[in-house]
Amino acid sequence: MPFFASEASADDDPRFQSHQSILSLARDFIEDYSKSINGESIDIKVGRLDPRLHLHRCDHELEAYLPAGGRTMGNLTVGVRCTGSKPWSLYVPVTIKVFGDVVVTAKALPRNTALDQSLLKVARRNLAKLPQGYFVDPGKLIGMKLKRNMSAGQPLTPATVKAQTVIKRGQQVMLISGSQGVSVRMQGKALSKGALGDLIRVRNLSSKHIVEGTVTADGEVLVGTYHQ
Repeated sequence: MPFFASEASADDDPRFQSHQSILSLARDFIEDYSKSINGESIDIKVGRLDPRLHLHRCDHELEAYLPAGGRTMGNLTVGVRCTGSKPWSLYVPVTIKVFGDVVVTAKALPRNTALDQSLLKVARRNLAKLPQGYFVDPGKLIGMKLKRNMSAGQPLTPATVKAQTVIKRGQQVMLISGSQGVSVRMQGKALSKGALGDLIRVRNLSSKHIVEGTVTADGEVLVGTYHQ
């Protein structure tokens, strides 16, 4: 079992497992693991062990592992254990930075700005600092609106943008249905507002039936299920 003492460093006593061997194993393990998941663009910093910590020298090869549910970037821990005649285990603190290209604002932008290509650019950022997600393709953001004020160079995340409302409640829309290359178009009235991809209810002005459909463009709804 691990124990603490006020003696000299464990690295100076052959009876104890050297801290350097533990830290090196933790680093090698997490570097290989992280590269297999996150690629080569990583930076790893391994924390220190308390110099008072003395662990019996392991008579088996040390094992390194990730705790169940452990993270793969940011601040995390790597487990190191001895399964020899005098077993012990501990956790080594590690910080992993993973760098990748993400979409950021080209300049400071106010809330409700409708995004276009000129307002966006791609820049390298630490992905560990973007736990809410990020975008890599500026094209996916064209036409969306900002939910909040953004500073220049700030990464866009799903929490900072929203799809523009392209259909308003009460608006007259075109209902489109069909299959195998044959489509039918009908006039309808939107019963709720909707953005691209939203499922909304529309009244068919010819049959008076209520239709559920997906907003596919400004003023167009791809028809789904009919209701009496």
